Amino acid sequence: MTRYAVLHGPRSGRRGAGAVGAVVVARLRAAGQQVTEIEAATREAAQTVCRRAVEEGVETLVAVGGDGVVQIAANALAGSSTALGIVPAGTGNDNARSLDIPLKTDAAVQTLLTGVRRPVDLIHVSPYDLHVVGSVPCGLDALIASRASTLPRWLGAQSYTVATVPEIIRLRPMDYRLELDGQVLETRALVVAVCNMPIYGGGMRIAPEADPGDGLLDVIIIEAVGAAAAVQLLKGVFSGRHAEHPAVRIERAATVSVAGPQLTAYGDGDPIGPLPVDCTVVPAALEVMVPLR
Repeated sequence: MTRYAVLHGPRSGRRGAGAVGAVVVARLRAAGQQVTEIEAATREAAQTVCRRAVEEGVETLVAVGGDGVVQIAANALAGSSTALGIVPAGTGNDNARSLDIPLKTDAAVQTLLTGVRRPVDLIHVSPYDLHVVGSVPCGLDALIASRASTLPRWLGAQSYTVATVPEIIRLRPMDYRLELDGQVLETRALVVAVCNMPIYGGGMRIAPEADPGDGLLDVIIIEAVGAAAAVQLLKGVFSGRHAEHPAVRIERAATVSVAGPQLTAYGDGDPIGPLPVDCTVVPAALEVMVPLR
């Protein structure tokens, strides 16, 4: 028997994570597992109940919802022996996609019961003292994430695609100063994304070679292109083929500082705070339940 704590918020995600969470609890209990259901209406309350669950020694903390809920759970779990379980019920579910966790509830619950623990790195973002699981967009992609957050929930992952169109119309490159393991890089770019996972933005394979267990961050830089070329890059980003474009540059580093325009950096689909930010990889910061291969 495994001790599970299941976290969900009643308004998280396009399907209503409260309803999905109730299904998860019922299925785990039907499988003979010990389950505590924890529900929180605010981010602060969720952080508190997650930390309490870890302190009480639960073996697996299950995040039912989108990437934001996964981030809350991961911050509570970082450095602990409690595993993270993910049941996708959000808008993008990009961290689940990156880790090959099934998007369907039944299959995700089966992963909780029969999967294996996989060590996963995290991104620590200063000065905000926050751990991010997937990526930290700092350019046009951050503007798209901001616009997507205002769109109706029923759009699901398509909200990112819908939000892209008006931002491409207003396309403008911006000046950045990056430090990659101490090496300075000044560039004029559309997209600057610090990635731990390969996928963001509702299924975009922005960092196709990113490995969340290699102790490095993939920094994706898309330099200035016209609107027509940007649309072609957008088409290629879902398969990862955009990486072959001459305007796309991919660097790897353990520490990445991003300074430049007056933009808000995002993390796992939620706003973090204005640039500059310092991103540092935290190797094997937590273990995630993934399907047995």
